Amino acid sequence: MASERARAAVRLDRDVWIIKRQPRMRLEPHRLVFIDETSVNTMMVRLRGRCPRGERLHMQAPFGHWGTQTFIAALRCYGLTAPWIIHHAMNRVSFDTYIGTQLAPTLSPGDVVILDNLAVHKSKTAIECLKDHRAWFLFLPPGVHPVSPDRSASLI
Repeated sequence: MASERARAAVRLDRDVWIIKRQPRMRLEPHRLVFIDETSVNTMMVRLRGRCPRGERLHMQAPFGHWGTQTFIAALRCYGLTAPWIIHHAMNRVSFDTYIGTQLAPTLSPGDVVILDNLAVHKSKTAIECLKDHRAWFLFLPPGVHPVSPDRSASLI
Protein backbone atom coordinates (compact mmCIF):
# COMPACT_ATOMS: atom_id res chain seq x y z
CA MET A 1 0.00 0.00 0.00
CA ALA A 2 1.31 3.46 -0.87
CA SER A 3 2.30 5.43 2.22
CA GLU A 4 0.15 8.40 1.18
CA ARG A 5 -2.97 6.23 1.58
CA ALA A 6 -2.34 6.03 5.33
CA ARG A 7 -2.73 9.81 5.84
CA ALA A 8 -6.07 10.86 7.35
CA ALA A 9 -6.91 13.42 4.64
CA VAL A 10 -6.19 10.95 1.86
CA ARG A 11 -8.20 8.26 3.62
CA LEU A 12 -11.14 10.68 3.92
CA ASP A 13 -10.93 11.58 0.21
CA ARG A 14 -10.88 7.88 -0.71
CA ASP A 15 -13.88 7.19 1.53
CA VAL A 16 -15.85 10.04 -0.07
CA TRP A 17 -14.96 8.69 -3.50
CA ILE A 18 -15.90 5.09 -2.69
CA ILE A 19 -18.93 5.65 -0.43
CA LYS A 20 -20.56 8.74 -1.95
CA ARG A 21 -19.38 9.22 -5.53
CA GLN A 22 -19.16 5.66 -6.85
CA PRO A 23 -22.79 4.77 -5.99
CA ARG A 24 -24.01 7.87 -7.86
CA MET A 25 -21.75 7.09 -10.81
CA ARG A 26 -23.15 3.57 -11.04
CA LEU A 27 -26.59 5.09 -11.68
CA GLU A 28 -25.44 6.91 -14.84
CA PRO A 29 -22.33 5.23 -16.20
CA HIS A 30 -22.96 6.67 -19.68
CA ARG A 31 -22.04 10.12 -18.32
CA LEU A 32 -18.57 9.05 -17.14
CA VAL A 33 -15.57 9.95 -19.27
CA PHE A 34 -12.18 8.72 -18.02
CA ILE A 35 -9.19 10.39 -19.64
CA ASP A 36 -5.60 9.36 -19.32
CA GLU A 37 -2.46 9.49 -21.36
CA THR A 38 0.49 7.26 -21.95
CA SER A 39 3.71 7.90 -23.78
CA VAL A 40 6.55 6.08 -25.41
CA ASN A 41 10.05 7.36 -25.79
CA THR A 42 11.82 6.23 -28.94
CA MET A 43 15.04 6.11 -26.95
CA MET A 44 13.67 2.93 -25.42
CA VAL A 45 15.73 0.79 -27.72
CA ARG A 46 18.48 -1.55 -26.69
CA LEU A 47 21.84 0.11 -26.42
CA ARG A 48 23.69 -3.21 -26.58
CA GLY A 49 23.36 -6.40 -28.53
CA ARG A 50 25.24 -9.57 -29.41
CA CYS A 51 27.07 -10.54 -32.54
CA PRO A 52 29.97 -12.84 -33.40
CA ARG A 53 33.27 -11.90 -31.75
CA GLY A 54 35.20 -9.31 -33.70
CA GLU A 55 32.19 -8.13 -35.73
CA ARG A 56 30.41 -4.83 -35.27
CA LEU A 57 26.65 -4.97 -34.55
CA HIS A 58 24.54 -2.76 -36.82
CA MET A 59 20.88 -2.22 -35.90
CA GLN A 60 18.29 0.42 -36.58
CA ALA A 61 16.26 2.46 -34.11
CA PRO A 62 12.60 3.24 -34.80
CA PHE A 63 11.88 6.47 -36.70
CA GLY A 64 15.59 7.32 -37.00
CA HIS A 65 15.35 10.03 -34.34
CA TRP A 66 14.81 10.30 -30.60
CA GLY A 67 11.63 11.71 -29.17
CA THR A 68 8.50 11.16 -27.15
CA GLN A 69 5.03 10.38 -28.45
CA THR A 70 2.04 10.76 -26.17
CA PHE A 71 -1.34 9.13 -26.68
CA ILE A 72 -4.36 10.53 -24.82
CA ALA A 73 -7.94 9.33 -25.09
CA ALA A 74 -11.27 9.27 -23.30
CA LEU A 75 -12.81 5.99 -22.20
CA ARG A 76 -16.58 5.69 -21.87
CA CYS A 77 -18.67 2.67 -20.96
CA TYR A 78 -19.36 2.10 -24.66
CA GLY A 79 -15.88 2.63 -26.05
CA LEU A 80 -12.88 4.84 -26.64
CA THR A 81 -13.46 8.41 -27.82
CA ALA A 82 -11.37 11.46 -28.65
CA PRO A 83 -8.05 9.66 -29.28
CA TRP A 84 -5.13 12.00 -29.95
CA ILE A 85 -1.38 11.60 -30.45
CA ILE A 86 1.18 14.34 -29.93
CA HIS A 87 4.87 14.14 -30.74
CA HIS A 88 6.16 15.32 -27.37
CA ALA A 89 5.43 14.93 -23.68
CA MET A 90 2.07 16.20 -22.42
CA ASN A 91 2.17 19.79 -21.22
CA ARG A 92 -0.46 22.36 -20.26
CA VAL A 93 -0.78 23.84 -23.75
CA SER A 94 -1.22 20.40 -25.32
CA PHE A 95 -3.73 19.39 -22.66
CA ASP A 96 -5.77 22.56 -23.18
CA THR A 97 -5.70 21.96 -26.93
CA TYR A 98 -6.83 18.36 -26.45
CA ILE A 99 -9.73 19.37 -24.24
CA GLY A 100 -10.85 22.18 -26.54
CA THR A 101 -10.46 20.52 -29.93
CA GLN A 102 -10.80 16.78 -29.32
CA LEU A 103 -12.69 16.02 -26.10
CA ALA A 104 -15.15 18.91 -25.72
CA PRO A 105 -16.95 18.29 -29.04
CA THR A 106 -17.72 14.71 -27.89
CA LEU A 107 -19.23 15.78 -24.56
CA SER A 108 -22.90 16.09 -23.66
CA PRO A 109 -24.32 18.30 -20.90
CA GLY A 110 -23.87 16.57 -17.55
CA ASP A 111 -20.87 14.45 -18.56
CA VAL A 112 -18.28 13.94 -15.84
CA VAL A 113 -14.65 13.92 -16.98
CA ILE A 114 -12.61 11.89 -14.49
CA LEU A 115 -8.84 12.20 -14.47
CA ASP A 116 -5.80 11.84 -12.25
CA ASN A 117 -4.10 14.66 -10.37
CA LEU A 118 -1.32 15.37 -12.85
CA ALA A 119 -0.37 19.06 -12.52
CA VAL A 120 -0.91 19.56 -16.27
CA HIS A 121 -4.57 18.54 -15.83
CA LYS A 122 -5.29 21.34 -13.36
CA SER A 123 -5.88 23.94 -16.03
CA LYS A 124 -8.28 26.85 -15.70
CA THR A 125 -8.60 27.00 -19.49
CA ALA A 126 -9.66 23.35 -19.67
CA ILE A 127 -12.10 23.75 -16.78
CA GLU A 128 -13.69 26.79 -18.46
CA CYS A 129 -13.99 24.85 -21.72
CA LEU A 130 -15.83 22.06 -19.92
CA LYS A 131 -18.11 24.54 -18.17
CA ASP A 132 -19.00 25.98 -21.57
CA HIS A 133 -20.09 22.47 -22.60
CA ARG A 134 -21.95 22.00 -19.26
CA ALA A 135 -19.62 19.16 -18.24
CA TRP A 136 -17.13 19.08 -15.37
CA PHE A 137 -13.84 17.64 -14.15
CA LEU A 138 -13.67 15.24 -11.25
CA PHE A 139 -10.15 14.55 -10.04
CA LEU A 140 -9.36 11.18 -8.52
CA PRO A 141 -8.18 11.41 -4.92
CA PRO A 142 -4.58 10.36 -4.22
CA GLY A 143 -4.19 6.61 -4.11
CA VAL A 144 -7.22 5.92 -6.32
CA HIS A 145 -6.81 5.03 -9.97
CA PRO A 146 -9.52 3.64 -12.26
CA VAL A 147 -7.39 0.63 -13.23
CA SER A 148 -5.87 0.06 -9.81
CA PRO A 149 -5.96 -3.60 -8.72
CA ASP A 150 -6.97 -2.59 -5.18
CA ARG A 151 -10.45 -1.63 -6.38
CA SER A 152 -12.26 -4.82 -5.54
CA ALA A 153 -15.50 -2.83 -5.38
CA SER A 154 -15.11 -1.54 -8.91
CA LEU A 155 -16.69 1.63 -10.17
CA ILE A 156 -18.91 -0.02 -12.74
